[in-house]
Amino acid sequence: MARLRIIASGVLVTAALLSGCTARGGSDPAGPPALGAVPTITEASQVSLPTDPYLVTPAQNRLMVQARDAVTAECMRGFGFAGRPTVVLGAEEAQRGRQTRSTLYGYFDTDRAGALGYDLTVRFADQSAPADAQPPASVAEQIALTGTDPATHQPVPALDGRPVPTGGCARKGLDALRDADGLSYGEGTLPDGGPKVPADDPRITAAYAAWSRCMKDEGYDYPDPVSAIADPKWHPPAGTPAAATAQASTGPGLGTGPGPGPEEIATATADLRCKLAENTVGTIVAVQTAYGKRYVETHAAQLADRRQRLDDLVHRAAALVSGTTGGATGGAVDGPANASTNG
Repeated sequence: MARLRIIASGVLVTAALLSGCTARGGSDPAGPPALGAVPTITEASQVSLPTDPYLVTPAQNRLMVQARDAVTAECMRGFGFAGRPTVVLGAEEAQRGRQTRSTLYGYFDTDRAGALGYDLTVRFADQSAPADAQPPASVAEQIALTGTDPATHQPVPALDGRPVPTGGCARKGLDALRDADGLSYGEGTLPDGGPKVPADDPRITAAYAAWSRCMKDEGYDYPDPVSAIADPKWHPPAGTPAAATAQASTGPGLGTGPGPGPEEIATATADLRCKLAENTVGTIVAVQTAYGKRYVETHAAQLADRRQRLDDLVHRAAALVSGTTGGATGGAVDGPANASTNG
């Protein structure tokens, strides 16, 4: 094992994982909710939904990771080792992915504006240098961190006469935060899977029709934006000549994969141009907002409990980071950041 790196990832988003809860082809039995004001949306950062306050933010995720690190480091010092800071990947990308990719409006990355086609590979900011600069972890350090022998993968009850916590110091860090199961970035973790927005809502189908007419004027024939980003031409199966000859992307960060060709770039650019011309995203977000408000009203008690759990978790994490409390224990956090060790 050359390096011991701890990576926390909120959600590793790919373009195949489009955000939003959509009931494609199924109408809401309660009927379409009344539409409020339709915003003019020209940038992805303008996309906001009623469920946003109930989802973990990147800043909250970072705070919880720092709290885990603080507890883990304190435990490791008992064995004579310094703590190793967690490398957090995917937090901002996950949140941004909820705005730039949708099962209802498809592609809307206004910053890149189609320059990388549909940009099907997420590129993380490169944060590898601090971890890679650390010396390799010794066997004893790995035992203290994980509670197991790296060679035999068997639990180690004690190290130099000191009891090793079950699961090691890493588990102790995880257990320092309670009540976080199911708290994450995606709407799918909300009660009942979040609001369901039927793709056949008449306001959405009208927006699709206007977008489709614009795309035909541009020389493309797609019935809706999701069909454009999901076109099999941009997803050649592995092992096929198309995949083998695809150029590797050279975008910033850690993501790599087949690079877009001129046709994909032109299509994505036209797609975005038509969305802006027809205010496609503004209309769809207005519909999502209407269903989202109905969802928040019908799930008020569950969402209030979720919000309280999140607030309590953030408060506890802040206290652990500042050192004002010690050794709070409870259930492992399996939502905002899933920690793992990589060699």
